[in-house]
Amino acid sequence: MSIDVEQSAPLRRRLATPANSESRPKIPAPPPGLPATHPLQILKRSSIIGGTLYALYDFKVFHNILHSPEVSHEWFKIGLAASIAILAVKGYVELYEGKKRKKKVEYDNFKSATHWTIFLILVSWISFHLALSPVYGTFKTWIIMIGFGYGVLIQASLMIPVWGQNLISFVLMTFFLQIYK
Repeated sequence: MSIDVEQSAPLRRRLATPANSESRPKIPAPPPGLPATHPLQILKRSSIIGGTLYALYDFKVFHNILHSPEVSHEWFKIGLAASIAILAVKGYVELYEGKKRKKKVEYDNFKSATHWTIFLILVSWISFHLALSPVYGTFKTWIIMIGFGYGVLIQASLMIPVWGQNLISFVLMTFFLQIYK
């Protein structure tokens, strides 16, 4: 039995309303769990980031990227270029179109930018994998990349507001580009 996505959409958008009130506006139900700014959520995300950074330190990822002759530096530079392009698209959409031109940042308004970002993420993922796999092998490279993506990037993006993400990304990328040769 297949489910038609369009027919199931109203089921996903159920609104929470009091049982005996029809005059009040319908308010969406809050998401389950703790709010994002709750201290336990911040502690959880911070511990995930800290654990991931410790694992990356234990694997000597940063040292090997900078100093190992086995790392394919050409592929790593392609991955860096794709990462910089992702930041450029993100900055254009959020800062210029969103803030300056007051356009609502959603998929319907930025389909092309979304597709380019997905393509650039794929290019950077493949490039970093090809760059690091001679040193770590396939499985450990996957662990490193998933750990960095989930354990650092996603957790930090859930904790830090967008303006802070843009500032931190720009500063860290500039710092890394200066020490990477």
